Amino acid sequence: MKINKKVKIALLSILGFFLLMFAILVYHIATARPVESATIQVSRIDFDKPFDSIAAVDITQKLHGIPGVKSDIIVKRNVVVYFHDNRIADSKKVYDELMATGHYNAQRFILPAAFANKQVCPVMNRDGASYKFTKFVQGVFN
Repeated sequence: MKINKKVKIALLSILGFFLLMFAILVYHIATARPVESATIQVSRIDFDKPFDSIAAVDITQKLHGIPGVKSDIIVKRNVVVYFHDNRIADSKKVYDELMATGHYNAQRFILPAAFANKQVCPVMNRDGASYKFTKFVQGVFN
């Protein structure tokens, strides 16, 4: 009789713990704010020859002067990767303004059409149960 009561208490404790965790998960999903940086985009420009340190600093300063370009600019060998707000400037506008400030032999990297419609988030599968559950909870509370 005592063992049966202990097993019952243990099972109810485990069930209570999982219900509490589920309630916390639902609360977290319901109160989550949308991503603030949803308009930040990564773009790339390929140059014909590698940069020396002076040219890399020059390119970085010129990109900082273009409206919409964020402070994160990566210059490696002959490739420049930069972050920009796509509400202010798209990659073509940034490329055109950079080419107007200096005479460079460069090409804007354009994503191949085969990759354009691919899902970019490796964590969330839109056909998965976690994605559908999250959308359901957000729909109920928002």
